[in-house]
Amino acid sequence: MLLFFAYMSQEFIQEPLIEAEHAKTGLINPHAGYHSFAILYLFFTISCLLITPIVELITAKWSMVLGFVAYVFFQVGFAYLNSVYLYTTSALLGVGASFLWVGQGKYLTENCTGKTIERNTALTWLIFKVSLLGGGIFLFFMFQNTTIADMVQTGEYKNFVYLFCAISSLGCLNTVFLPQSAHIPDKKEVTFFQTLEATFILMRQPPMLLLSIIFLYTGFSRSFWIAIYPTCIKFTSRLGGNTSKLLAISCIATGIGQILAGALFSVVGKRARLLGKDWICVIACVIHLSTFATICLFFPSDAPLHPTENIGFFEPSVYVAIASSGLLGFGDAVIQTQVYSYLCDGYSEESSHAFALFKFYSAISSTVAFFISKYFTLTGHLVLYGTFSVLSAITAVTAQKMYFHKKQHFLQEKDTTSSKPIKIQIQESGSTISSPVYSFNANVIKQEN
Repeated sequence: MLLFFAYMSQEFIQEPLIEAEHAKTGLINPHAGYHSFAILYLFFTISCLLITPIVELITAKWSMVLGFVAYVFFQVGFAYLNSVYLYTTSALLGVGASFLWVGQGKYLTENCTGKTIERNTALTWLIFKVSLLGGGIFLFFMFQNTTIADMVQTGEYKNFVYLFCAISSLGCLNTVFLPQSAHIPDKKEVTFFQTLEATFILMRQPPMLLLSIIFLYTGFSRSFWIAIYPTCIKFTSRLGGNTSKLLAISCIATGIGQILAGALFSVVGKRARLLGKDWICVIACVIHLSTFATICLFFPSDAPLHPTENIGFFEPSVYVAIASSGLLGFGDAVIQTQVYSYLCDGYSEESSHAFALFKFYSAISSTVAFFISKYFTLTGHLVLYGTFSVLSAITAVTAQKMYFHKKQHFLQEKDTTSSKPIKIQIQESGSTISSPVYSFNANVIKQEN
């Protein structure tokens, strides 16, 4: 919560802030914010496939601490904006973020039981998203009587950069004092390359291939609500004279949507399984599709690219903009909590591998989204994301029916006779993966009785 209060507040205004710095000095590319995001997620993508052995070696807790340090180094650079430091620390942050998120997923899995998995994944998401709400409130008062451009002109924004760095550092210190996991699976005597091999084997298996579509969509979804849609609000001048302030309100609305989703599932907990993870994902995708259609109707198509006086099919509305922010946050949180539930349930003994692949696919789509941001109009973005939203809904239903229909989380459970988790087994003769329905090796797929 401490880290992302600071980081997401800065991230939310990153592209408009850099655009204002370009207007002031001309020393940095006006789209350097998008470039930074693309570099970050490119290195994040690569790192997620390679860091699993290191996470296993240094443990989940210290992986998170290592990630925190990278975030602090990145944030410091905004006090003295220049392309070299921005792009270098964006790459460093991509690597650090992979340690943070894979470590967090592993730490969560090692501290859950079958009775607490739904509640704890939702609570994790709830605490995480309180940071977004807090950041939005902070930005609202920050831009109460000024704009991003004014703060860049006076250099006042640097004071907030220093504050954000201090808060992130405090979060890092807090993480150092987290207890070690309550349950750590028995370590197998495997080499670095065998651990990497296990990740790639898992990547090729049908359950993970199905989930990869949902993973890709989570990356597109996050890229849209964290950077592209806020930029649309900032650049749509017909929304009012101080769109910087409106940007902060949008951040608050997104945070409220995320928190409501987390609170809902933390209360509902394991009763959510009666509806099923698949249909919960379908509902979230329908919410997003409706929101995408609304945004397309009320925002000008060139809004992600530059300040514009244009309109969509209808006059831009502040109320529609804020409501859409809330719905984007709500739907995203619902999908993310269900992804965590899928992985903690199905891959409890291979959590670092599974979460690494989740973040790998999510990072790929985020990299694509930010790379095309300076070329795609709003309509192009929405068509792409809407397509993946539909595919994710179909995939969720298919994956649940074929592979994830079990009702138990297996870590720390004594009775596993009703079904078995998906497991990686590395042997001298080769590596295999087994699931409740199928067992796999590189060449053979056979039905088990």
